[in-house]
Amino acid sequence: LLSPLLGGFLAAASGWRAALTGVTLTGAATLAFIALRLPETLAQPNPHALHPGPLLRSWGGIAANPAFRAWGLLVACSYGGLFTLLAGSSFVYIDVLGLSPAAYGAAMAAGSLSYIAGTFVCRRGAWFTLIAGVLAIGLSLAGVQAVWAVLVPQLLFLFGHGQHQPCGQAGVVAPFPQAAGAASALAGLVLALVAFGIGRWLGVALDGTARPLLLGLGFWCAWTCLVAWTQVQRDRV
Repeated sequence: LLSPLLGGFLAAASGWRAALTGVTLTGAATLAFIALRLPETLAQPNPHALHPGPLLRSWGGIAANPAFRAWGLLVACSYGGLFTLLAGSSFVYIDVLGLSPAAYGAAMAAGSLSYIAGTFVCRRGAWFTLIAGVLAIGLSLAGVQAVWAVLVPQLLFLFGHGQHQPCGQAGVVAPFPQAAGAASALAGLVLALVAFGIGRWLGVALDGTARPLLLGLGFWCAWTCLVAWTQVQRDRV
Protein backbone atom coordinates (compact mmCIF):
# COMPACT_ATOMS: atom_id res chain seq x y z
CA LEU A 1 0.00 0.00 0.00
CA LEU A 2 2.76 2.46 0.93
CA SER A 3 5.24 1.49 -1.77
CA PRO A 4 3.43 3.01 -4.79
CA LEU A 5 2.74 6.21 -2.83
CA LEU A 6 6.36 6.50 -1.73
CA GLY A 7 7.65 5.55 -5.18
CA GLY A 8 5.43 8.13 -6.83
CA PHE A 9 6.60 10.91 -4.53
CA LEU A 10 10.26 9.90 -4.90
CA ALA A 11 9.96 9.86 -8.69
CA ALA A 12 8.18 13.21 -8.71
CA ALA A 13 10.72 14.81 -6.37
CA SER A 14 14.01 13.30 -7.55
CA GLY A 15 13.41 11.19 -10.67
CA TRP A 16 13.20 7.47 -11.34
CA ARG A 17 16.69 6.79 -9.94
CA ALA A 18 15.45 7.82 -6.48
CA ALA A 19 12.60 5.30 -6.73
CA LEU A 20 15.04 2.51 -7.63
CA THR A 21 17.30 3.59 -4.76
CA GLY A 22 14.31 3.12 -2.46
CA VAL A 23 13.81 -0.39 -3.85
CA THR A 24 17.50 -1.18 -3.22
CA LEU A 25 17.41 0.07 0.37
CA THR A 26 14.20 -1.83 1.08
CA GLY A 27 15.70 -5.02 -0.34
CA ALA A 28 18.84 -4.60 1.76
CA ALA A 29 16.77 -4.05 4.92
CA THR A 30 14.67 -7.14 4.13
CA LEU A 31 17.79 -9.25 3.61
CA ALA A 32 19.24 -8.05 6.90
CA PHE A 33 16.01 -8.87 8.72
CA ILE A 34 15.93 -12.38 7.27
CA ALA A 35 19.57 -13.03 8.08
CA LEU A 36 19.46 -11.64 11.62
CA ARG A 37 15.94 -12.16 12.92
CA LEU A 38 14.01 -14.80 10.94
CA PRO A 39 14.34 -18.28 12.50
CA GLU A 40 14.58 -21.51 10.50
CA THR A 41 11.27 -23.38 10.64
CA LEU A 42 12.37 -26.65 9.03
CA ALA A 43 12.85 -29.15 11.85
CA GLN A 44 14.88 -31.72 9.89
CA PRO A 45 16.64 -30.28 6.83
CA ASN A 46 17.27 -32.66 3.95
CA PRO A 47 20.95 -32.29 2.91
CA HIS A 48 20.15 -33.69 -0.55
CA ALA A 49 17.06 -31.56 -1.23
CA LEU A 50 18.84 -29.24 -3.68
CA HIS A 51 20.70 -31.95 -5.58
CA PRO A 52 19.45 -32.09 -9.21
CA GLY A 53 18.08 -35.65 -9.06
CA PRO A 54 15.96 -35.34 -5.90
CA LEU A 55 14.89 -31.83 -6.82
CA LEU A 56 13.66 -32.83 -10.29
CA ARG A 57 11.86 -35.89 -8.88
CA SER A 58 10.19 -33.68 -6.28
CA TRP A 59 9.09 -31.18 -8.92
CA GLY A 60 7.82 -33.97 -11.15
CA GLY A 61 5.66 -35.36 -8.37
CA ILE A 62 4.34 -31.91 -7.54
CA ALA A 63 3.52 -31.06 -11.17
CA ALA A 64 1.65 -34.38 -11.55
CA ASN A 65 -0.77 -33.45 -8.76
CA PRO A 66 -4.13 -32.25 -10.20
CA ALA A 67 -4.76 -29.86 -7.29
CA PHE A 68 -1.39 -28.20 -7.82
CA ARG A 69 -2.07 -27.74 -11.52
CA ALA A 70 -5.54 -26.30 -10.88
CA TRP A 71 -4.49 -23.81 -8.21
CA GLY A 72 -1.21 -23.04 -9.96
CA LEU A 73 -3.00 -22.20 -13.19
CA LEU A 74 -5.48 -20.00 -11.33
CA VAL A 75 -2.64 -18.08 -9.67
CA ALA A 76 -0.76 -17.79 -12.97
CA CYS A 77 -3.78 -16.36 -14.82
CA SER A 78 -4.70 -13.92 -12.06
CA TYR A 79 -1.06 -12.90 -11.73
CA GLY A 80 -1.01 -12.37 -15.49
CA GLY A 81 -3.63 -9.66 -15.05
CA LEU A 82 -1.73 -8.16 -12.14
CA PHE A 83 1.56 -8.06 -14.03
CA THR A 84 -0.15 -6.51 -17.04
CA LEU A 85 -1.23 -3.68 -14.75
CA LEU A 86 2.14 -3.38 -13.03
CA ALA A 87 4.14 -3.38 -16.25
CA GLY A 88 1.86 -1.29 -18.44
CA SER A 89 -0.21 1.02 -16.26
CA SER A 90 2.47 3.67 -15.70
CA PHE A 91 2.76 4.29 -19.44
CA VAL A 92 -1.02 4.61 -19.76
CA TYR A 93 -1.75 6.64 -16.63
CA ILE A 94 1.21 9.03 -17.00
CA ASP A 95 1.98 9.22 -20.74
CA VAL A 96 -1.53 8.71 -22.17
CA LEU A 97 -3.89 10.02 -19.47
CA GLY A 98 -1.62 12.72 -18.05
CA LEU A 99 -1.40 11.76 -14.38
CA SER A 100 1.61 12.94 -12.40
CA PRO A 101 3.91 10.26 -10.91
CA ALA A 102 2.51 11.04 -7.44
CA ALA A 103 -1.09 10.71 -8.67
CA TYR A 104 -0.17 7.46 -10.41
CA GLY A 105 1.21 6.19 -7.10
CA ALA A 106 -2.11 7.06 -5.47
CA ALA A 107 -3.99 5.13 -8.19
CA MET A 108 -1.85 2.05 -7.53
CA ALA A 109 -2.25 2.46 -3.76
CA ALA A 110 -6.02 2.45 -4.30
CA GLY A 111 -5.52 -0.84 -6.11
CA SER A 112 -3.68 -2.17 -3.07
CA LEU A 113 -6.62 -1.20 -0.86
CA SER A 114 -8.99 -3.01 -3.20
CA TYR A 115 -6.76 -6.09 -3.09
CA ILE A 116 -6.70 -6.05 0.72
CA ALA A 117 -10.49 -5.71 0.82
CA GLY A 118 -10.74 -8.74 -1.47
CA THR A 119 -8.67 -10.86 0.90
CA PHE A 120 -11.17 -10.17 3.69
CA VAL A 121 -14.14 -11.11 1.53
CA CYS A 122 -12.43 -14.14 -0.02
CA ARG A 123 -15.49 -15.48 -1.85
CA ARG A 124 -16.95 -15.18 -5.35
CA GLY A 125 -13.73 -13.71 -6.70
CA ALA A 126 -14.32 -14.83 -10.28
CA TRP A 127 -17.47 -12.70 -10.54
CA PHE A 128 -15.48 -9.54 -9.79
CA THR A 129 -12.81 -10.70 -12.22
CA LEU A 130 -15.45 -11.27 -14.88
CA ILE A 131 -16.99 -7.83 -14.41
CA ALA A 132 -13.52 -6.26 -14.56
CA GLY A 133 -12.73 -8.10 -17.79
CA VAL A 134 -16.01 -7.18 -19.45
CA LEU A 135 -15.56 -3.53 -18.51
CA ALA A 136 -11.93 -3.49 -19.64
CA ILE A 137 -12.68 -4.98 -23.05
CA GLY A 138 -15.90 -3.02 -23.53
CA LEU A 139 -14.37 0.35 -22.66
CA SER A 140 -11.35 -0.40 -24.82
CA LEU A 141 -13.40 -1.32 -27.86
CA ALA A 142 -15.60 1.74 -27.28
CA GLY A 143 -12.48 3.92 -27.46
CA VAL A 144 -12.94 5.47 -24.01
CA GLN A 145 -9.75 7.28 -22.94
CA ALA A 146 -10.15 8.41 -19.34
CA VAL A 147 -8.62 7.72 -15.94
CA TRP A 148 -11.84 6.22 -14.61
CA ALA A 149 -12.04 3.81 -17.56
CA VAL A 150 -8.76 2.24 -16.46
CA LEU A 151 -9.11 2.69 -12.71
CA VAL A 152 -12.54 1.06 -12.29
CA PRO A 153 -11.61 -2.21 -14.07
CA GLN A 154 -8.30 -2.16 -12.19
CA LEU A 155 -9.98 -1.90 -8.78
CA LEU A 156 -12.52 -4.59 -9.60
CA PHE A 157 -9.83 -6.92 -10.91
CA LEU A 158 -7.62 -6.40 -7.85
CA PHE A 159 -10.58 -7.01 -5.56
CA GLY A 160 -11.02 -10.41 -7.23
CA HIS A 161 -7.25 -10.96 -7.26
CA GLY A 162 -7.32 -10.52 -3.49
CA GLN A 163 -9.40 -13.71 -3.40
CA HIS A 164 -7.73 -15.74 -6.14
CA GLN A 165 -4.13 -15.10 -5.13
CA PRO A 166 -4.10 -16.12 -1.42
CA CYS A 167 -6.44 -19.07 -1.99
CA GLY A 168 -4.35 -20.21 -4.95
CA GLN A 169 -1.05 -19.80 -3.11
CA ALA A 170 -2.39 -21.89 -0.24
CA GLY A 171 -3.78 -24.45 -2.68
CA VAL A 172 -0.48 -25.07 -4.49
CA VAL A 173 1.33 -26.00 -1.27
CA ALA A 174 -1.49 -27.68 0.70
CA PRO A 175 -0.97 -31.21 -0.74
CA PHE A 176 2.79 -31.12 0.04
CA PRO A 177 3.43 -30.52 3.76
CA GLN A 178 6.95 -31.98 3.41
CA ALA A 179 7.79 -30.10 0.20
CA ALA A 180 5.93 -26.79 0.53
CA GLY A 181 9.01 -24.82 -0.46
CA ALA A 182 9.51 -26.82 -3.64
CA ALA A 183 5.83 -26.47 -4.56
CA SER A 184 5.90 -22.73 -3.93
CA ALA A 185 9.10 -22.37 -5.96
CA LEU A 186 7.66 -24.31 -8.90
CA ALA A 187 4.54 -22.15 -8.87
CA GLY A 188 6.78 -19.09 -8.69
CA LEU A 189 8.69 -20.28 -11.75
CA VAL A 190 5.43 -20.40 -13.70
CA LEU A 191 4.64 -16.85 -12.58
CA ALA A 192 8.06 -15.66 -13.73
CA LEU A 193 7.52 -17.22 -17.16
CA VAL A 194 4.11 -15.56 -17.43
CA ALA A 195 5.62 -12.21 -16.46
CA PHE A 196 8.39 -12.62 -19.04
CA GLY A 197 5.87 -13.28 -21.79
CA ILE A 198 3.70 -10.32 -20.80
CA GLY A 199 6.71 -8.01 -20.68
CA ARG A 200 7.74 -9.07 -24.16
CA TRP A 201 4.21 -8.53 -25.46
CA LEU A 202 3.76 -5.12 -23.85
CA GLY A 203 7.08 -4.00 -25.31
CA VAL A 204 5.58 -4.18 -28.79
CA ALA A 205 1.86 -3.72 -28.02
CA LEU A 206 1.82 -0.37 -26.20
CA ASP A 207 0.75 2.16 -28.82
CA GLY A 208 0.06 5.40 -26.99
CA THR A 209 -3.50 4.44 -26.04
CA ALA A 210 -5.10 2.57 -23.14
CA ARG A 211 -6.32 -0.21 -25.43
CA PRO A 212 -3.42 -2.72 -25.08
CA LEU A 213 -3.52 -2.45 -21.28
CA LEU A 214 -7.28 -2.94 -21.09
CA LEU A 215 -7.38 -5.74 -23.65
CA GLY A 216 -4.50 -7.50 -21.90
CA LEU A 217 -6.30 -7.21 -18.57
CA GLY A 218 -9.51 -8.50 -20.12
CA PHE A 219 -7.66 -11.46 -21.62
CA TRP A 220 -6.32 -12.58 -18.26
CA CYS A 221 -9.67 -11.95 -16.56
CA ALA A 222 -11.32 -14.33 -19.02
CA TRP A 223 -8.76 -17.08 -18.42
CA THR A 224 -8.92 -16.62 -14.64
CA CYS A 225 -12.69 -17.05 -14.66
CA LEU A 226 -12.47 -20.08 -16.93
CA VAL A 227 -9.95 -21.81 -14.65
CA ALA A 228 -11.84 -20.83 -11.47
CA TRP A 229 -15.14 -22.23 -12.72
CA THR A 230 -13.77 -25.41 -14.31
CA GLN A 231 -10.43 -26.87 -13.26
CA VAL A 232 -10.39 -25.48 -9.72
CA GLN A 233 -13.93 -26.67 -9.08
CA ARG A 234 -13.01 -30.15 -10.31
CA ASP A 235 -9.55 -30.71 -8.84
CA ARG A 236 -9.25 -28.56 -5.72
CA VAL A 237 -8.36 -30.36 -2.50
